[in-house]
Amino acid sequence: MANHNVKADRETKLRRMTTEPVEKLILKLAFPTIISMLVTTLYNMADTYFVGKIGKGMVEEVMMQTRAQAAVGVVMSLMAIIQAFGFFFGHGSGNFISRALGKQDVKSAEKVASSGFWYAIIAGSIILLFGWIFAKPLALLLGANADFLDYTVDYMRIILIGTPVTMASLVLNNQIRFQGNATYAMLGISAGAVLNVGLDALFILVWDMEVIGAALATIIGQTVSFILLLVGTERSDCIKIRLKNLSFSKFTLAEICRGGLPSL
Repeated sequence: MANHNVKADRETKLRRMTTEPVEKLILKLAFPTIISMLVTTLYNMADTYFVGKIGKGMVEEVMMQTRAQAAVGVVMSLMAIIQAFGFFFGHGSGNFISRALGKQDVKSAEKVASSGFWYAIIAGSIILLFGWIFAKPLALLLGANADFLDYTVDYMRIILIGTPVTMASLVLNNQIRFQGNATYAMLGISAGAVLNVGLDALFILVWDMEVIGAALATIIGQTVSFILLLVGTERSDCIKIRLKNLSFSKFTLAEICRGGLPSL
């Protein structure tokens, strides 16, 4: 009965998306999409702002504040790379999903949806592993110097822990959006960013955790977004993520690359 209801809801939504006036549909889907993409930059902005509040104005504390802000700024480029790969797998799989559902090819959509999700988890784990092993050379490559290298490595390593979840949440956000649920996709990704701001204030201003607190706030916020998006996928008419549907076929890889490379 539940499967029948999900199928009926999906068919109703598809009919609506293919019969509504294009102008109305674009506006309805575009605004949540814009918000979702802006939110991905909020994490680093919030971290930069709050680490700038470290200390009470003493010379040593001002130097600490400057080094912390420099560390966050350097790691921003790494976060942009992580987000780019998240959009690669999310747009690549989401693009195919929308076309497959339009053709009523649910099985193919399920295979590519699950594959895009698990590819992000695998790629994120690889980035995490190599990032931890080569943290100092990577920090230097991104622009850190000896004056704030330790701050950069401390912040980067915690951010890297959340890489698989961060990339997977971006995949879910885009897949949900490509299936017409742009508002929920926006709410799921935004909730973590709002939580990140609150935790930044708590960890840095109240508990004096400096860059460690900023990094922890970021990965906690991203994890909450991931959970909300995954639960939303399971409880809605969206395509479900299943490990059994993971595929490394040439077709699946080619479709994800074709739709995702422009975004990367």
